[in-house]
Amino acid sequence: MSAASPDRHHSALLDPASPAMGERLVDAWRTGTLVMPLRDDSSPVRLPGLHKSVLPPTLSGPARVTLAGVGERFAAWRVSPQENAPVIVRIPHVAPDELHQDLAHEIAALTLIPPEVGPDPIAFHDDPATSPIGHPYVVTTDVPGTAAAPAAWTSAHLAAHAELLARLHSVPAPGRGPVTLGAHPWAAVPSGPPSLLTEVEGEIAAWRALHGQVIAAHGLDRFLDAAHERVAAVEPQIAGLDGFVLAHGDLCATNILWERTEDDAGGWRVRCIDLEWAQGDDPARDLAIIGGAVHGGPWYVPLEEEAVDAFIGAYARARAEHGEVPGSAADVGALRERMRAWTAYERTAMLVHVASRATTRTSHRRVLPILRGTLAAELGIADG
Repeated sequence: MSAASPDRHHSALLDPASPAMGERLVDAWRTGTLVMPLRDDSSPVRLPGLHKSVLPPTLSGPARVTLAGVGERFAAWRVSPQENAPVIVRIPHVAPDELHQDLAHEIAALTLIPPEVGPDPIAFHDDPATSPIGHPYVVTTDVPGTAAAPAAWTSAHLAAHAELLARLHSVPAPGRGPVTLGAHPWAAVPSGPPSLLTEVEGEIAAWRALHGQVIAAHGLDRFLDAAHERVAAVEPQIAGLDGFVLAHGDLCATNILWERTEDDAGGWRVRCIDLEWAQGDDPARDLAIIGGAVHGGPWYVPLEEEAVDAFIGAYARARAEHGEVPGSAADVGALRERMRAWTAYERTAMLVHVASRATTRTSHRRVLPILRGTLAAELGIADG
């Protein structure tokens, strides 16, 4: 999860992670309605034209489904047809207006990522009223591998992650904003200098409106104010950035999969999943999300300052191998400063989210004091 308003409870007619949803997926695949070839503009299921080559040879028939995982906003199902490779169907378990962006933007971003960085897009359906499963959903190719627990990460993991980011960030963007399907993928990116501070101020106002009681009960106003101050300090840098990239936006440890292989150096192949936050952005955002001094839960890798420096250095070298590097990414000092601002923003969002769920989820209750303590230290907050 990355910087956004912590999600609200949403009761769907059918739980996206329930066995009944699995049965519905089996039926939709069997009847050929889960992924339908694009015939005309009225088709409710849209396929990105650039990637029709990834479509399975048949789109109907018997299939087996398993629940691959449940994240903060999506349930992921693996659909394994008898005659095809598996596909992944991701179904939101929150209301559509609680998602960071429309599903079409995620699919559009997937059409731009370089090969072997993440999944290929297959289809999406954004209208629950006409959806064959009663929910919006995204269909992609399956990405083999498993996530590594934060404590299991080594310097080799960080170096491989730096290379993965460099390959993803080799896709330039004109600014901060969504990717759009069609011939002009960056048409929706706002013109003019971007403002991260404006976004943060809007998010903080939304958190206070939605979770005012939680913020007051846990004394989180100090964290919101400190995060705002940290972002305000880099606002001139953000406004003057000379190089934006296609960014994942939520590249924490749970969204990075590792597959043992005999072919790749080091014996591992690494790829990313769940690009629901992907957009044109500051590369420092993706660099900050993996972890560092502020950590907690399964999302963030605890890193000493020396390890963070080594990670940034590996990233800068890998970027240079993939093309010309803008000054804003080559200047390690400026990059590190923006990373600290992104850390303040993203982890504060997560702190509010975790606090809002701590009364109902044991896992979030355990994470809360760790995340709070490490964030307080990073922001210079006395939190005894």
